[in-house]
Amino acid sequence: MSTPDTATADAAVAEEDTGVNWGLAITAGIMALLIGGLGAWATANLFGIAPVVFLIGLVGGAYYLYQKPLKSAAVGTGLYIMAIEMILTPIMFYLPVLFSTEGQEGAEAAGTAIGSVLGLVIWGFVFLLLAIVAGVIGYFANRRAKKKLNASVN
Repeated sequence: MSTPDTATADAAVAEEDTGVNWGLAITAGIMALLIGGLGAWATANLFGIAPVVFLIGLVGGAYYLYQKPLKSAAVGTGLYIMAIEMILTPIMFYLPVLFSTEGQEGAEAAGTAIGSVLGLVIWGFVFLLLAIVAGVIGYFANRRAKKKLNASVN
């Protein structure tokens, strides 16, 4: 059984052997996959740009999060990014539906508008609550990372 100090030392030795911190790389990759997926979902109604947003979120998120010093810092920062995306998801998902009433007249256009506004309000509130939870968990993960970094410096 390894203690946190020996686990950190083992990870440092493994990193020296390959040049890659695999634990951080996998953590960054998983968080980037979630970031890209949420971004693609948010832009699903925006003229087919969801795959591009997914790739940008995946590659950009993985690169950015891999630069973090610890896995907990990568998770915390990834959760901050996801919290921002969660707030924007209902807006980006429902606004194109709300404003695309082409070919619709009368009651059909009114139904689309009412449904979009209801979806925006209801899902906006749900995603706001989820964003608050993700932000709080991200805050504690980043706080843990700062404590670990301060303890290793001292």
